[in-house]
This record gives sequence, structure tokens and C-alpha cells, in this order.
Amino acid sequence: MHDPASGTEDPLRVLVVDADDRVRESLSGLLAIGHRLVVVGSAGQPARALELLASESPDVVIVDPRLPDVAGGLAFIGRIRARDPDVRIVVMSWNEGLEDPALVAASDGFIRKTFRPNDLIAAIRTASGRAA
Repeated sequence: MHDPASGTEDPLRVLVVDADDRVRESLSGLLAIGHRLVVVGSAGQPARALELLASESPDVVIVDPRLPDVAGGLAFIGRIRARDPDVRIVVMSWNEGLEDPALVAASDGFIRKTFRPNDLIAAIRTASGRAA
């Protein structure tokens, strides 16, 4: 991920998974603003997210665990990990409390949707192993 010849890192590749079109569009626009991140895709359905995971090889997946057609966020994270054990997962939720500690433990990071932009970028970079 680091190009020794240029002295720069390759941008982190991010996949955004959320049922709300507006959230996906907002996150995609926010993450594209000069922070060494590139959004390689977004999905509102689990099946589409898994297709993009396979075709786009993101470094980090930002996922709202409350997707349609998913029995639970933990099961969906398991499906992501089964497809790509190396991808990092940041759970993004509206919940004030961490209502499911197993869900948080299965992910590489957690952020509430009331985040500040720098907090989201820091969560992505920390989850990827490239601390901000």
C-alpha cells in the first residue's frame, strides 16, 4: 500500500453499505475529499455489497448492520469475512449504545452516524491499520 518510489501511500479503497441512498451518496462525497480514500462502490442490499466486495477488493467496508434481507448485522459481517477475511469492517449505526457487543467485537471499528467527518476518516484509517 506504500509506494517506496514516490514516498506516498496508495489510497484506501472503501465500500459503503447502507440501505439509505442519501447516506451512501453523502458518505461517498465526503470520503472523496482529499483524505487519501477512494470509494470503490456503494450498495443498499447485502447481495450487491457482496458482489462489489468480490469485484472491487476494498480495504475497508463501512456497513450499517440494519440492512434489508439480513437476519442480523453479525450474520452479514460473517458473510463479508467468509468472502474476504482480510477486509476491515467499520460498523456505522445510529444507536447511542452498543446494543450488540458481539457485533462490535466482530468488526474492526464502530462509529455512530452522528460522527464528525474527521472521526469517520480516523475510524477507517485505524481499522485499516493506517492510523490517522
